[in-house]
Amino acid sequence: MISFSYLFDRIKEIIIEQLQVDESEITMETNMEKGEFDIRLARDHCMEYGMVVGLLCSASFLCSMYGTTSLLLGQLGNVLGITAFVTAGVLIRHYGRKAGRLTFGRSCYMALLTYAFAIMVTAVVQYIYFRYLDAGRLANQVEQIIQMPEYRQWMEQLTVGQDLDEVVDQLLQMTRNPERMTMQLIWMNLIFALLLTVPTALMGKRK
Repeated sequence: MISFSYLFDRIKEIIIEQLQVDESEITMETNMEKGEFDIRLARDHCMEYGMVVGLLCSASFLCSMYGTTSLLLGQLGNVLGITAFVTAGVLIRHYGRKAGRLTFGRSCYMALLTYAFAIMVTAVVQYIYFRYLDAGRLANQVEQIIQMPEYRQWMEQLTVGQDLDEVVDQLLQMTRNPERMTMQLIWMNLIFALLLTVPTALMGKRK
């Protein structure tokens, strides 16, 4: 004979399975309500913040690339770049407002993680641009700039003891290689991210 306790336990298990309750998510939300810092919850929010910041950085990059023929696009690219930085700080501060308290160290962690995800998003857009949209535009611009006497003299000073024409040829080859250009920009973006982490954290921290 089946006991009522067994039936009750089975019904409870079925209900839990149907509702598909994720206990880890409940725990993370509870921790936030208590003002406790949950690394997993912070990471999930940083992924969302990184997507937003990354899209702004991508738009800034595209405006800058096409800004050589339009002063308005060039200025818009600068504005979007600054907006991306401010947005990162505002979003992290918003998270701190919900969490109740966000120390400088935790704010640094979130800022760095947000920029890391943003770099991934931006790198995808940059690769697509260099692979399918650039069509040699950047290489032509670089070549025109190098032909200017003042820039050529400056490069000669930088490349003392090296064949300038060979250096220029290597530079032009790199601008025509989507993979190499994307990797170069990833490293540059990482440096910028490290430099911006502290000011972003200062914007985002909440006592």
